[in-house]
Amino acid sequence: MDGLNETQRYFVEEHIEDFRDGLIGRRELVRRVAIIVGSAAAATTLLAACDLSTRSSATATPTTAIATASPTQPLVGQPFATPPAAATTDGITVKENDPRITVSKPAITGADGAPLMAYLARPTASGTVPGVMVIHENRGQTEHIRDVVRRAATAGFAAVNIDLTARQGGGEKLGDAVTGAIGNLTLQQKLADHTAALAYLKANTSGAIGAVGFCFGGGEVWNLVAAGAELKAAVPFYGPQPGNFAEIAKTKTAVSAVYAEQDTRITDTAKQMEAQLVAAGVPYKITVYPNVNHAFHNDTGARYAPEAAQKAWVATIEWLRRYLA
Repeated sequence: MDGLNETQRYFVEEHIEDFRDGLIGRRELVRRVAIIVGSAAAATTLLAACDLSTRSSATATPTTAIATASPTQPLVGQPFATPPAAATTDGITVKENDPRITVSKPAITGADGAPLMAYLARPTASGTVPGVMVIHENRGQTEHIRDVVRRAATAGFAAVNIDLTARQGGGEKLGDAVTGAIGNLTLQQKLADHTAALAYLKANTSGAIGAVGFCFGGGEVWNLVAAGAELKAAVPFYGPQPGNFAEIAKTKTAVSAVYAEQDTRITDTAKQMEAQLVAAGVPYKITVYPNVNHAFHNDTGARYAPEAAQKAWVATIEWLRRYLA
């Protein structure tokens, strides 16, 4: 992995785990890694030094456990939209014309003036509401992520997502090349674009801002916390640990970190992250959901786990409401 930055290394390791779990074949693994490292030859050389054996079902020791829901237990109804009872193919659970929300594409630009493909949803009810930034996974701004933005709006937040690959045309236009584009972004560039989105939310909401992100986006939430961003609340879903994670000890953000028991590569860092939050003296919660794996919240993915996804999302909304009030 020498020569790769943190994001590139994370993406490569993610693809290797997909292969070891049987979700993709060897040819697909080489193709995906080649997008990140630049060529099939480089991918083959890198993978030759990696463990590609079938993964065991070993699990991490939960820091905070949540009881596993019965497979036959129905999802609990909520006054706001929650993840669906079964996987979706189009990623849509809340339609854009849902009467509870209003959707728009505000002109949020980066420091260089580049449009960031912002997607915003807010409650139709009048009044000032808190803001939530939703940070996408390694596919850019997908329909699933736009749906998460809309779900947050049904819960009473002005929610926005930007596509970090907007300058390259955005995730949907890039297709599989999106991971290569994201992997080449510098931390400074990403933080600058996040800051632009946060500034927009601060100016167009109550001023109380939170952030939630998934997979790569969960790592970006940790990056914002480590950078001292003006966030009152943050919820990283199975986010990789940043290299400068010790900076989190200086945060003033209330953090609820979500992990998956079977996602040992990420979950094994939870205790270190918790130590930084303890040192910071901020409200925090570390939750490890049992019997689920990385990306369990994504209802368009192979690892989608409805019960855990719903519980995690309800807990997320409760956390944001508590600290953005």
